Amino acid sequence: MRWLEDIIDSTFDKMAKEKILMSTPDPDMSEEMFDPTIPIDSDWKGWKPIPSVLDDSDLNRLEKMIGIELPRSYRHFLKYKHFYELDIPDFTVNFPTHLPDKSLNGFKEWFFEYYEPELLIEKGLIYFAGFEDYGLLCFDSTKKRENSEYPIVFIDHEDLTKKHHYSNDFKELMTADNERGNRFIVELNEYYRKQ
Repeated sequence: MRWLEDIIDSTFDKMAKEKILMSTPDPDMSEEMFDPTIPIDSDWKGWKPIPSVLDDSDLNRLEKMIGIELPRSYRHFLKYKHFYELDIPDFTVNFPTHLPDKSLNGFKEWFFEYYEPELLIEKGLIYFAGFEDYGLLCFDSTKKRENSEYPIVFIDHEDLTKKHHYSNDFKELMTADNERGNRFIVELNEYYRKQ
């Protein structure tokens, strides 16, 4: 999936021009992610993206754990790079930190501890990113697609029962312009005004 790798690489290239985006306060930062070319400021250290340690067998275990097949493009995303932050053009999308972890403990926490499984996973919703501080972005696996490229829905933090269409698939999300989130917020506000 060259298109996905190109987006991720160009995003990191842009982020590297603003050193603050490549710094984080993590005292346990792995040696391979530490970037000594970025000056340490207080407890903030520079980081660099590294090749992912995850492979298909790890992601197969993850799918077995959640009971849902992951989108092929998202599997590639997880197998490509590890990072602390990824600022794609749609700035409302907040990917969680993706650190090297063959044990999948971070995913266990993400899928089973942040929100009760019966609210998301058991309804076929794979929570993979935040949307600003408004809510969650989830793959909706109840809508079957080729290569499991599910549509993406927004779910408000305060009402996990309502789904709002956000994107047709992961590729559309990753290639969206920087105004996509703002347009969605306007649509969402209009929806709630009519309620």
